[in-house]
Amino acid sequence: MPDAAPQLSPRVARLRELALAYANEPDPCERGWAVMRSYDATRAEPMAIRRAKAVAAVLEAETLTLDEGDLLAGRVRRLIASHPGIHEGCRWRNAAAYPDISPNPHILKDAPVSPEFVEHLEGWMTRHVTVHEKARALTPPEVRRAMNVLAFRSGGIDMGHRLPRCQMLLERGVAALRAEALERMSQLDPTRADDVRKRVFYQSLVLVYDAMAAYGRRWAEMLQGMAAGEGDAERRGELEQMAAHCERAMAQPAATFWEGLQALTLMLPIAQAETTGSAGSFGRLDQYMLPLYEADLAAGRLTREQARELVECFFLKCYRTFDFHHTTIGGLRPDGRDGTNDLSSLCLEAMDRLRTPRDVAVRVHGATPPEFLRQAAAVVRLGLGRPDFWNDEVMVPALFAAGFDMEDALDYAPIGCVEITIPGKCNSRTMGHAVNLAKILEITLHGGRCALTGELVGIEHPADFATYDALHAAYRRQAARFIRLAIEEDVRGYVVQAAEHPLPVLSALTVGCLESGRDVMDGGAMYNPAGVNLFGVANVADSLAAIKSLVYEQQAIALGELREALAADFEGREPLRQRLLHRVPKFGNDDPSVDAIAAAEVAFYCDEIAKYPTPEGGRHLPLLFGCTPASVHHVGPKTGASADGRKARAPLATSVNPTHGRDLSGATAALNSVARIDFSQATGGASFIIDLHPTAVDGTEGLEKLVGLLKGFFGQGGLEIGINVVREEQLREAQAKPEEHGHLMVRVFGFSTQFISLDPELQEYVIAKSRHIH
Repeated sequence: MPDAAPQLSPRVARLRELALAYANEPDPCERGWAVMRSYDATRAEPMAIRRAKAVAAVLEAETLTLDEGDLLAGRVRRLIASHPGIHEGCRWRNAAAYPDISPNPHILKDAPVSPEFVEHLEGWMTRHVTVHEKARALTPPEVRRAMNVLAFRSGGIDMGHRLPRCQMLLERGVAALRAEALERMSQLDPTRADDVRKRVFYQSLVLVYDAMAAYGRRWAEMLQGMAAGEGDAERRGELEQMAAHCERAMAQPAATFWEGLQALTLMLPIAQAETTGSAGSFGRLDQYMLPLYEADLAAGRLTREQARELVECFFLKCYRTFDFHHTTIGGLRPDGRDGTNDLSSLCLEAMDRLRTPRDVAVRVHGATPPEFLRQAAAVVRLGLGRPDFWNDEVMVPALFAAGFDMEDALDYAPIGCVEITIPGKCNSRTMGHAVNLAKILEITLHGGRCALTGELVGIEHPADFATYDALHAAYRRQAARFIRLAIEEDVRGYVVQAAEHPLPVLSALTVGCLESGRDVMDGGAMYNPAGVNLFGVANVADSLAAIKSLVYEQQAIALGELREALAADFEGREPLRQRLLHRVPKFGNDDPSVDAIAAAEVAFYCDEIAKYPTPEGGRHLPLLFGCTPASVHHVGPKTGASADGRKARAPLATSVNPTHGRDLSGATAALNSVARIDFSQATGGASFIIDLHPTAVDGTEGLEKLVGLLKGFFGQGGLEIGINVVREEQLREAQAKPEEHGHLMVRVFGFSTQFISLDPELQEYVIAKSRHIH
């Protein structure tokens, strides 16, 4: 069992309680009102200007509040747009806060929103068409049919995932960046059409830089007022110092560690002013904040304990019940040397002390200090589902082979859940389509038709195949077609977003945008990749293995009989279903025969994706990631029964995980199976989550076993791993007494969350997984 939580300072303990209680949850309508009024006032102006002015309006309208004793100004919307099954309140908050993205006044029917707001939103919808609606209007019928049955999900529009170049803000400050934008604008030729376009872009950046600086000044003025009325001399001094930080934080380079964290904290609501901010990340915090940290320690301005308290305040400032504001620590530096440092360890200490979700990634390589890896593994044992671990020795060469400069490949960081990017040098397109391999095999087995609706959605062909190779070739033809359609739909979304929903805040802190005079979503970044997702790897591998074995090798059942059983959802054919479940190999049990199928289908997907560049000439990066809530609530319910024994509409296996309950040979076997996938092609990222019982990692011996498990997986070529340490009885107790278990965290897929925040169906999914841990 984990040790008792270390004693927090009274300040941090109080802030932790407030965070857990959602203290100071902002009015979600505040942003909605500001955006609608701004858009109405700027209808005749270019979209880039409208977006920048909307951001300024939101920041000006925000009601500023500060928690008692907090050392960092700025607040974050605790509940934002999320995945199905998590925080149902997000749905109405999203509709109220983000009318420019996805207005839906019907969701506001029973929400605590004023009738005036709903009436205004309904009228505003008649004057404004969102970027999603514009993209959907361009979707061809064949794509719409395929998406309706969830052969894939697509859209190419990304409103949340972002990782700005934090160093630009900390090392240069907004004033210098604004001056550069003005200088570049002054050199443009007003008679050239492209220069006219660039002028609009630079004007949008200047508006954003001004809004950021003004936001810092607003906070400074409020804090100065609070300091003037503060009776406690120590707290008055803190408030005065915070006011000075906010005055400088957005405008000038950061002078101290505290000031640097303040700048990062203010960037959170600024990002949410532009888009949902739902998966904004901080990149390699322990690298770019290290000079400030070391300088403060050397000058005596800061003790290590004070620095840790500041990091704890920062982590709590990021807190949500679910968290995918990724922060990366450890790993190789751009010069190829190990970057692990004292700040890396301090971040882990803060996680250990707070024991709340903090989306931290630990990068690992052959020279990672053993004591740091043990420290990270010890935090995993707390049951937070974090940190997750990344293998530099796979990811770095994979990115280099994909066309990224070596220095940039060495500087990679996860964003959001597990999506890979180069901090502040890429656009934010990390979550494109999601192709459903299990559905594609279903369509193949039924002659091109959806088994649930009977609709022709694929290539029509005879449903019987004389050989396994013939069936497999037909499946590959269907898959290739759906991948092409998904990419084409993505590209339509890319083009619409570039024109209709530019991102001036992200552009303002992305390398290449100032230089090129283009928005980050319009090819302005240094790199222009797009991550694209994959669902159902284990399901399709297990299904193909079952068909190959029972139908074609053993000839124990005819393909037509199997197809009839699948169409009937195994009604009256339970013995066959049990045979499919238990008498054929399953991915996740260290069986090379089925593992090879999984690896081959992943490789095929990656090869197909590589055929299609982005409109700016970038690459589509395969992302081996399928999110659990979508599987439970969306993708699974649209997928018919499958030859692995799965019932119709049941959840699919997520990402590269074995189907839960099928990996019966222990953790090491599961790791061996997953490691047979060639992750050198997974340049968009990957997610692999393993569940361990607390008794398996108890004590010194258990910790060393956990470290050995990580090293073994990475030594075989594994890319990423997240670890849940839970037991069913804990989860059942949390269901019975949710008010007493707000602290209990689980790794759902790409992020950790409070178990009690999940809807009942997702809670049961997590519990079902916990029954099979070893």
